[in-house]
Amino acid sequence: MPFYFIPCLAVGQSVRYSPGTLYTGLGAYSQQFTQSFSFLANQAALGDISRWSAGVYAEQKYGLKELSLYMATVAIPVNRGGIGMAMQYAGFSDFNESQLALAYGKDLGRVSLGIQCNYNMMQVAGYGNDAAIGFEVASQWQVSSSLVTGFHLVNPVGGHFRNHWREKLAAVVQFGAGYEVSKQLFISTEITKEEDRPVSVQAGLQYVVVPDRLFIRTGITTATTSPYAGLGWQWKNCRADVCVRYHPQLGLTPGLLLLFYGKQKAAQ
Repeated sequence: MPFYFIPCLAVGQSVRYSPGTLYTGLGAYSQQFTQSFSFLANQAALGDISRWSAGVYAEQKYGLKELSLYMATVAIPVNRGGIGMAMQYAGFSDFNESQLALAYGKDLGRVSLGIQCNYNMMQVAGYGNDAAIGFEVASQWQVSSSLVTGFHLVNPVGGHFRNHWREKLAAVVQFGAGYEVSKQLFISTEITKEEDRPVSVQAGLQYVVVPDRLFIRTGITTATTSPYAGLGWQWKNCRADVCVRYHPQLGLTPGLLLLFYGKQKAAQ
């Protein structure tokens, strides 16, 4: 049984540091492409939202239902800032991890700050349940009208699980930047250092094929040399994306994203 327990914990990192943000978080360092998932990549993105949005995302890692990931988010603008809530679940009945998150971002002018509190839960058949509390802090800098940079810390003092104190939340440090080449083209990059893992670089772009209707996204992460691509269609205040990520040894990970938007706030 111990031989089964250890590899499952490695898979469980999918919630504690979600790979779902590879696709859904692409617009975190943007002024016009942010949505309800953006704050999971950088909570300071909540400081600049101008309308509420909500969404759900699901992926089946390498085509295995036991490695499925489900996410749901809501982002709500408040006075010169925003509140974000998220729920995540990964795994299956014998081993699964879930997370509840509450975030807040504040616009301070050319600088935005964000914070997020996470309640992480883990269930392993034969071992019972466990939980740990973690938090994230982030900042963004509006360098120019087209360039946004930022910093993101996940579990800088990683919390330990209540019943298995040797198991702790991994610390993650990220630096990101996004550049809006035009109203149709956005490019982004993130440098990520997760505790006990090598540095990874994520690069991606979004290109609007038909304004307010059709767009494509593509990118790659160097950690596993995994490229991804997605196609999105927006109709009024709804949006649907289909995406796929490719691992050279393990195969394809298909995903589906649905988003819903509220009315745009009138300019002050």
